[in-house]
Amino acid sequence: MLPPPGRVLRTGPIPFANDPCRCSHLSVTNDLISPLAGANHLSTALVDYLLHRSISMSSNLRDDVLIGSSNSFSYFQLMNKKNSGSLDQHEAMSVNSARLQYQHYSRKRYEFISPCCSHNHFFAVKVIFDIQDLSIFSEVCVYDSLRRTGRRTDALNRHAPPAQYLCQLQLFLAQFCFVGLPQSEVLAKNPEYILRNAVYAPCPVQENGHDCALFAFASVLHIVHGHALSALTFMQQNISQLRDGLNTVLACNKPDVNTPDPKKFLSSTFLRSFFPCLSEKENDDVFLKLLYKKSENASPEGKQSKRNPAEGKQADEVLTEVDSAYRPVLDDPQPEADIVSDPSVACSLPGSATNIVEVPGTLDDVFTSMFMDVPTVFEDMSQVNLAMDKYEESSGVRVIIAKSCKGRSRLYLCASHEGCCFRAKFGSKQGMDNIMLKRAFCVPYHSGPLVPGGKRRRAPKRRLRGRLKQSVELVMSVKEADPVPKDVMRTAANHQKKDVTYNQSFRAIQEVRFSRAESQLVSFQLIRSYVDQFLEKNPDSTVRAECDGNNHIERVGIVPGIMKRAMRLVRPVMSLDGAHMKSKWGGTLYVASVKSACKEIYPVGFAIMNGNEDEAGWLWFLELLRSTIDILVMDHPRARVAYKYFSFISDRQKGLVNALQRVFPDNHPCFCSVHLARNAETKGGKKIGKLVHSLSTTFSGYESRRCWAAIEQVSPKGRAYLEGIPKEQWEGTAWIENPSLPPRFGIVTTNMSESANSMLEKARTGSWLDCIDQILSIMLERICTLRQKHRGRSGVVDEMRGILGKRWNNCAGFQVWELIENGGIFRVCRTSRGPTEPERSYVLNIREQTCECGKWQDHEVPCIDAIAYYKKIENQTLQYIIDNHVSGQYKFETVNELVKDNIIPVCLETISADGTTLPPNVVKRPSGRPKKVRLRKRTRFAHDPQKSNIRCSRCKKTGHNVRTCLRRDGGGNTDLDLS
Repeated sequence: MLPPPGRVLRTGPIPFANDPCRCSHLSVTNDLISPLAGANHLSTALVDYLLHRSISMSSNLRDDVLIGSSNSFSYFQLMNKKNSGSLDQHEAMSVNSARLQYQHYSRKRYEFISPCCSHNHFFAVKVIFDIQDLSIFSEVCVYDSLRRTGRRTDALNRHAPPAQYLCQLQLFLAQFCFVGLPQSEVLAKNPEYILRNAVYAPCPVQENGHDCALFAFASVLHIVHGHALSALTFMQQNISQLRDGLNTVLACNKPDVNTPDPKKFLSSTFLRSFFPCLSEKENDDVFLKLLYKKSENASPEGKQSKRNPAEGKQADEVLTEVDSAYRPVLDDPQPEADIVSDPSVACSLPGSATNIVEVPGTLDDVFTSMFMDVPTVFEDMSQVNLAMDKYEESSGVRVIIAKSCKGRSRLYLCASHEGCCFRAKFGSKQGMDNIMLKRAFCVPYHSGPLVPGGKRRRAPKRRLRGRLKQSVELVMSVKEADPVPKDVMRTAANHQKKDVTYNQSFRAIQEVRFSRAESQLVSFQLIRSYVDQFLEKNPDSTVRAECDGNNHIERVGIVPGIMKRAMRLVRPVMSLDGAHMKSKWGGTLYVASVKSACKEIYPVGFAIMNGNEDEAGWLWFLELLRSTIDILVMDHPRARVAYKYFSFISDRQKGLVNALQRVFPDNHPCFCSVHLARNAETKGGKKIGKLVHSLSTTFSGYESRRCWAAIEQVSPKGRAYLEGIPKEQWEGTAWIENPSLPPRFGIVTTNMSESANSMLEKARTGSWLDCIDQILSIMLERICTLRQKHRGRSGVVDEMRGILGKRWNNCAGFQVWELIENGGIFRVCRTSRGPTEPERSYVLNIREQTCECGKWQDHEVPCIDAIAYYKKIENQTLQYIIDNHVSGQYKFETVNELVKDNIIPVCLETISADGTTLPPNVVKRPSGRPKKVRLRKRTRFAHDPQKSNIRCSRCKKTGHNVRTCLRRDGGGNTDLDLS
């Protein structure tokens, strides 16, 4: 006796998760079919029906492959709530019975594939579980059509619907399949055990929000047939065609007399024919052949004859829908109107049945082969333009655009023949985003004589509007300056094979500039929403966006909340610098950056402000940093240091120096040696530059005196300039003379800021919103890169390990003497390395970890003298010194802890404009190239006209020029008493 319809056949083990492919029969009703007609979401019952028709009826399904129902999430939740110890006797018996049946799935390796519906969204999962595998789950993949590929991480968020589904699956396996086994206890103790190996796998992405069910169905279909999914396995076009085809087949309840019931012919071949990887051209579906079968009512001569409208109305509708939705595979394809190819036969223009205009015509073989024999679907009108250009080039026929409607439909007419009946209409179907040829409104025939020579008989016009955008954007991406028409002409000729004129290139540049300016103008209205949403996703962050009285945005600043903890794990020297924005709206980007244990740049925070770099901007940004990161003003852990924990290094910009003194008065400021050297070179020449850098790095008094003497010999003005700068802010010997100065960790330049500006260079070319989003993305990606780079590593970093190894080898001949018994003070005598190098000795304080050479206290790493002490007095090995005497600022554990947390990004598509924020007030600069050297203002007359080299061309007197001459103003005598 067969089971009732819809019940499971009990010939084998119980189907896993209501397996729709191992059920005897599934059916659908009109309520489940009707959503296919529009942009509606589909039900789980319809998806299960499609799985049943496509997989169970196509081939024998392997025993180790389990297909889950699309409603399996609710099934798992319902089963997991049941308890074998329940007081309800019926529930307890059902649980025990289910466990006995589901224990079959703990015997070997199984591959579970299922489309899942959770929170009104479909996705597909693939889970391979094996009781004999140590990890239990050897592969866990999620295929989500709404998730864009190329994300920075493929791991699942434990709060996401796919993660919740996988946790319910794990609990179901623990309670029913693995019950009584050790693996059940492992899964029960760790409810998120399955998420360890769970990742988002690449898959096609949908372009609308209502086709997720069909995307999940198609993903399962490809996985079952052994195809690896990628973003290009199938497209939105295939899914839209599948939806229309299903609607055509399933909704045809009253077919033609000669047409069988379409539901009986919803075969696996029909469902697979919509996908390139699964289609089988040799096994065409019977129903498709019947739909495209030539009408028996047509006359033998090939002319269209009249028939009863009530008799074939439904079949005609089905024919039109299927033909425009997807490409059929036919033995003898025929156009729906059966237009003859005989030139003598008249062709009918589209119109009503009673008003038909007949003109003699010739079939356009090129047009039919390109557009009608193999129906093509276009994504937008730009692809239609390219196709029509190719048609004009191949056929020699010139067509014109007779009507165009907002880029969604377009009508082409022939301009090569007088009164030609040719017409081609392209447009989109209702409920679809793609564009296709409207066959019902198309006449692929040409009639009438050729247009005579003259103005109208010119060569086909090149429609280039909007088609040079690719060349313009390519030029903008590779050229720092603004593009010029000649650049676009060369790029279009090389990359697009188009010969364009100078004016066409100029107009293309103007169009791109106008579109970019419009998008940038609207982007300012999104800044406030962006920073508010960023604060919601990153609660501990500090974000500010301020506008002036007229609602023009003035400044935006962001310091992520993760920096509060991260700043305890970096070298406590922060580099500050500003850089100009390169967009139309201008502005200045303020950036603060630090170095990690591996000497890698780590941006901390940033701000964008209107105007140039000044003291007011630095005050605002430094206050933002201080309000977010408390450790900046924390007391230094070393008692001898009289300043706060963090030091600041800058390029000695005047506004920045004053702002640091006001916001961080107790922090130690340092100046970049490279900027000081460049400024000194303007005073005394380039020879001073290298000497300035040596003064900033050396701790030797002898070397310092030698450099100062050389500077005095080269340029006394340069020495006077350098002596005017406090030495504790840049000169290395100051750290020996004043032990209360904080360590610099070898950082004497603002190379951190220069590297950060280079890293953010592309971000500075866009609008303020694009710059903010790109900078946060760069910071996010950098954290992920460092995490991946140093994952699993421990101990001292490689660079410092190599430095300590060299010091260990070079101190072999050193002599160490104890000066005070048990006082921790020693004298280290270095042996000379050559005949010209004298022997040097330094005093070492082990308890305070200081050395007269200055490197131990500045780098917080044992110098060569300290290593000689540990090696000769303490008899310690190199590995012991590395493990116990190196600061945590140089260990991989510090780096891994630094990149533990990350920034949660904001999706630009989820924010809305406030409608009020305006772009910043930009003062238009004068035309011409900006002056790099400021011209000093000159008085009306020189102090001594007789010695002046300026001579007036009007009065021939010295001391003034023609612009300031009194004769020009009507004065007569220019010999004035200058005393």
